[in-house]
Amino acid sequence: MERATATFRQRYRQGVHRLYHAGIHAGFVFGVGTVAFIGMLQQAHPLQLWDWLAAPAGLLVFNAGVYEVHQQLGHHKHSWAALFYARHTGDHHSFFTEQAISYEEWRDWRVILFPPWLIVVYLIGFVAPSGWLMAQVFGPAVGWIFAAHATLGYLLYEAFHTCHHLPDGHWITRLPWLGHMRQLHRLHHRRDLMHTHNFNIVLPLMDWLCGTLHWEPPRRSTPST
Repeated sequence: MERATATFRQRYRQGVHRLYHAGIHAGFVFGVGTVAFIGMLQQAHPLQLWDWLAAPAGLLVFNAGVYEVHQQLGHHKHSWAALFYARHTGDHHSFFTEQAISYEEWRDWRVILFPPWLIVVYLIGFVAPSGWLMAQVFGPAVGWIFAAHATLGYLLYEAFHTCHHLPDGHWITRLPWLGHMRQLHRLHHRRDLMHTHNFNIVLPLMDWLCGTLHWEPPRRSTPST
């Protein structure tokens, strides 16, 4: 690990509140998201077979949205989104590099997961209005299914992103799809690629469509994924 990265990690950890608990952080995010997902699906009735087309639609809209947010706000500084830029490029990309992609202790999850309050803002600010709009156009069941899977997209993002920063050699990193996406994310943390390539976390669809997908096989010094 480069000295600058090690120094930043030490300084960042010193700023983490002593009461911070990674399990509570993750539990809140996935707990709120799972309850919202199940609750929305329970409201989706009466159902017709074609209504389930809203499920991939919700996931694809999230995939496109997270690509734009990651690229435009996470890697390009705007005054109205300076906090997001500072947390992502300033903290996350200083804490993790291509050579030091893995977390080392539970406090490090604070710089991996989104802040706990963000899922509440996401549900209120995006999921609810987009689901309502879909319901007005295609019917209530479609609106609930779309909203549920837009929420699922958020949970998948958090889960995959956490897995991408697991220790090298962890059995999860050897799972076929996760291993592939982890290598793409590792390349994204390379200094000369982080502002231009590999912005997707779960499915590299938008990277492929927008020409920002960059692949290299793992180096010999990097445990194979």
